[in-house]
Amino acid sequence: MKILYAAAEIAPFARMTYTADLLRFLPASLQDQGFEIRILLPKFGTINDRRNRLHEVIRLSGIEVEVGDQIDTMKIKVASIPNAKLQVYFLDNDKHFKRKGMFDNPKTEKFYDDNDERLAFYNKGVLETVINLGWEPDIIHCHDWPAGLIPLLVRTKYKNEDIFKNTQIVYNLHHPENKGQFKGTKILDLLGLPEEVDVESYLEDGEIDLLKTGLKHSDHVVTGNHLKDQFDDLFDELNINPTKIQGSPEDVSKKFADYYRKITGKDE
Repeated sequence: MKILYAAAEIAPFARMTYTADLLRFLPASLQDQGFEIRILLPKFGTINDRRNRLHEVIRLSGIEVEVGDQIDTMKIKVASIPNAKLQVYFLDNDKHFKRKGMFDNPKTEKFYDDNDERLAFYNKGVLETVINLGWEPDIIHCHDWPAGLIPLLVRTKYKNEDIFKNTQIVYNLHHPENKGQFKGTKILDLLGLPEEVDVESYLEDGEIDLLKTGLKHSDHVVTGNHLKDQFDDLFDELNINPTKIQGSPEDVSKKFADYYRKITGKDE
């Protein structure tokens, strides 16, 4: 079974929250159980190529990602998680990710003004990379608000891509932090969505909420250890009954293996 992990953090490369620590263990453990795993995250400027032994995947060089009226290219680099055989794919683009911060400016501790462009690039870049890999995922497992545009993109802009025709989307919320609110419709306008998508309908109080957008377009929703009832009102509003997958890393690994098999109907 092929599982794509889309997240903005994974230890030891990049960390904002507990999500990074879980993703350090979970995908590698699942790979040991026979799952075929790919992990894609931004190549932030805080990730040192030499120290982390990153190297470029030449056959994936020059992938184009259209953001608004700009077309940017990216390199794809890979590195192995320490003491594990699992590789992590990094989306490398100097314009969006070279700076020494993830989403907050370390000098001002404020959100970068262009995070809408950076997130549009990352979410589209994940899907463009998968298409260029020619690797058909059974599941795209999205983590927290930074990956909230991927479910929307798969169900709209990329809905006719054969590579995603049998893909199920799992959206995993790990903790109550949600920094995915953006004023106006710009972040959706940047995606180049089909004309039939009414971007105005995603506005609430003048903002687009990436987390809520991700929930709307996912097939399954999962909550993790550090989430209790913080999003219950939102789940009720969207008529979502999330699955709780919680416990120790070992317990979570076994539970996710069973969960993936259940929702896909595949044993391996």
